[in-house]
Amino acid sequence: MLEGRKNKTLTAIKRLIKVLKVVIKNKRGAVGVAILVSFIFIAVAAPIIAPYDPIKIPRERIASCLAMPFWIRYIPGYENVSENVNPIIDPQFSMSSSINQWKFITNSTLDHVSFEYTPTEGSPVSGPGCLAIRLSRSEALESIKFVLFKEFAYPYGNPPVEWEGKVYVKVSAPENIIITMHNLNITVFIEQLNGNRTILWSPNEGLKRRGGVYQIETWIKPSITGPNPYPKLINSQILDPDRKVFSKPTNYTFGVEILFGKELLNVTVYIDDLNLKLYGEAFGLLGTDQFGRDIFSQLIYGTRMSLLVGFLGAILSTLIGLIIGLFSGYFGGVLDEVLMRITDAFLVLPELPLILVLVAVLGPSLWIIIMVISFLGWMSFARIVRSQVLSLRERPFVEASKILGGSSRYIMFKVIAPNVMNLVYVTLAMAAPSAIYSEAYLSFLGLYPVEVMSWGRMLHDVLQTPGGVTMWWWVIPPGLCISAISISFILIGYALDEIFNPKIRER
Repeated sequence: MLEGRKNKTLTAIKRLIKVLKVVIKNKRGAVGVAILVSFIFIAVAAPIIAPYDPIKIPRERIASCLAMPFWIRYIPGYENVSENVNPIIDPQFSMSSSINQWKFITNSTLDHVSFEYTPTEGSPVSGPGCLAIRLSRSEALESIKFVLFKEFAYPYGNPPVEWEGKVYVKVSAPENIIITMHNLNITVFIEQLNGNRTILWSPNEGLKRRGGVYQIETWIKPSITGPNPYPKLINSQILDPDRKVFSKPTNYTFGVEILFGKELLNVTVYIDDLNLKLYGEAFGLLGTDQFGRDIFSQLIYGTRMSLLVGFLGAILSTLIGLIIGLFSGYFGGVLDEVLMRITDAFLVLPELPLILVLVAVLGPSLWIIIMVISFLGWMSFARIVRSQVLSLRERPFVEASKILGGSSRYIMFKVIAPNVMNLVYVTLAMAAPSAIYSEAYLSFLGLYPVEVMSWGRMLHDVLQTPGGVTMWWWVIPPGLCISAISISFILIGYALDEIFNPKIRER
């Protein structure tokens, strides 16, 4: 029994490959297959082609919201558009080599301050590994300044749309020493090449207890409102980088300045997660949406939804139409009359309003959308199959099967059905675009499964975003993809029709 099923499957696969070879020899069919294969490859390789999640808002921001595509900088008038700048490599100091990117200067001539990597300490977020700046001297002499910094270039004429920085700090000292902001001053800054400095964080912004005493042996996240479980965000709304920080393309310095008071002898300052991110006006191939998600990733993953709906919707609707057409045409009589009246009733129903109502009532899940589209797309094909079966059932080979004792089931599915397979192939190709368009306008109207990205959902997001329709790099790609994948199925359908229909082939 299993061997018989295996042989049937192999026969079906061989038949499909044979049909595919014939289609490729046709010019229209070759173009359609090439386009379709390209979309299938994109759908399969989506995790490789598009590295960002198309639906979830990223915890670690990848870009500013509503960013333009990077290539817009090559269009006249957009030369000054800024892009992302991430000057810090491995801000978590996960490896000892991470400290090589940092430089330091100090006014101490006696090597009282050392700068090193320590694998035993680390912030609660990034884990072991951080920088340790140690002050060690036997007697109080003078105040010592230690500056840890990294230089980076900002090459864009326009300032970043948004930017953020974060740092974790921990102060360690003997129990008999009280550390205050008067004898230990820690400052995070950005400085231009000309010496203009902007203070991002200073000790009076949270790194202290009541009375100005530092918290000892505890990792602190400097913030405007005081210590909290989240790293500080240094954002454009507070510091106004348009005028104060990134006013022109030049070299900048980002760093930490530590001022040890002259009375301090032995103190260690640990620094971890020292980072700066600049979010520009442009990002990626297609920019970002209103939530900062990558539009190119959405476009790539949308291919999966369209192909799944197209293939399954076409297969299910064609299968329903084939079965109803076979039963109606072969048995005739009362069964034929009942089935055809049901078919006519479905044909006169307004398809779009009915789909909207059913999906709204049943819920916009992926499988419900596929089932609703399939359930409302079989009627025309059922009538076509019925008309063919009415003719085929009178043929001598069908009569011979009856005389030889063939059952109705055997005659319908083994004798008659193979003779309407040419219609099945053509209908499959032609039904897929209809299913794709149905899913697209459902998503466009807001009835989309929340766990899946689709091209129609992308267009819905465009419509819901103020000014979104003016962002042509967001509007055009999903529309073109819907058209292209539909055209591929239509070209394959025309090729199949031309192959199976001698009259068209002669023309």
